[in-house]
Amino acid sequence: MVILAMVYNIPFNYSIGLTEASLISLVLFLLFSFLYYLSRIKNKFYISITTAGILINLLLAINYFFNAGAVGSSLLLFMLVYFLLTIIAPARQYRFWFCFNLVVVFGLLSIEYLYPESIVTKYTNRLNQILDVASTYLVGVILIYLAMQFFRKAYRAEQRLVEQKSLVLEQLNAEKNKLFSIVSHDLRSPLASVQQYLEVIRETELSIDQKKQIEAELLAVVSHTQEMLFNLLSWSTTQMGGTSVNLGKVHVEAVLKPILEIYKPLSAKKGIELRHSIDPDLWVLADTNMLPLIVRNLIGNAIKFTPVGGLISVQTTKTGSECLIAVQDNGIGIDAAHEEAIFSLKSRSTFGTNHEKGVGLGLYLCKEYAEIQKGRLWFESQQGAGTTFYLALPLTR
Repeated sequence: MVILAMVYNIPFNYSIGLTEASLISLVLFLLFSFLYYLSRIKNKFYISITTAGILINLLLAINYFFNAGAVGSSLLLFMLVYFLLTIIAPARQYRFWFCFNLVVVFGLLSIEYLYPESIVTKYTNRLNQILDVASTYLVGVILIYLAMQFFRKAYRAEQRLVEQKSLVLEQLNAEKNKLFSIVSHDLRSPLASVQQYLEVIRETELSIDQKKQIEAELLAVVSHTQEMLFNLLSWSTTQMGGTSVNLGKVHVEAVLKPILEIYKPLSAKKGIELRHSIDPDLWVLADTNMLPLIVRNLIGNAIKFTPVGGLISVQTTKTGSECLIAVQDNGIGIDAAHEEAIFSLKSRSTFGTNHEKGVGLGLYLCKEYAEIQKGRLWFESQQGAGTTFYLALPLTR
């Protein structure tokens, strides 16, 4: 804006006989063009602002003596420069520019009062003087208008950003409160069951079959609780320290086979057949810790929501530049009313076909970890007929 003002002032001052003022406007034009280069191209914003503020005040002080002093337009220019500096200068410099402006202006007025002969009046007639003051006022008003428009626009943008961040924080806080409320409730239940089982073992003489049954039930309770805690700790780590991903070449079969071996006894105990068809030649770009977590949650959920005698299938296929891992079951499916919230913290507590308890945190983590690995996670479901979860990851050689 100042550059454009100087482009206007150079010919105008010359036309009304203010040759020195026209020359100073030319110097200011070159100076501010250079400072604009420093600010925008070299990213030296604060240095350029400080340099500009000092030099423009000094040049205007020189212009004061050649532009009729207090009778001319220089005082309007000092006020305009101070206004612009208060808008764009850093807050820590406000007091400095205020004092600097007062010292310069009142210093010049004092010099004019004590040494009136130092002021050179270049106006050839009264009309030129009025035109100079009017022109300076007009340029100043236009610059103030444009500066205020910029200021208001920036203020509104910052206000919207703050409101958006505040809304997001409120939502996250509400979701976290809900999550921890659910988790605290869900942890009490399995721990109470473990306590009851231990009291029964201590106080009652049990047969071998009864002991085996209780041990199996204890193992199931501990397994479900351990899975819940693992997901919770993974989510907590993500929230507190940010998610650190280490992408590398991962052999899909080497990841899936051990997980399938772990879940075979659990599925067999529930009478569920766990099939798999894994291509041994598939390698993906993934994190060696995140990929197993996703697959474990998907298979664990499939077992949880598949009834006795059901079927779960894990398959891998190559689709274009991606590896597609599909976990399919013929379980109870997902209610259409809950599909939108299935990957969020808004998901409600759910019970499996054998009353296994979950908080929905696992799928939230799966979705987040899939996207961090540059992959995708989605599902297809029909209530009463089963669900298929698809994990797509980029292939690598």
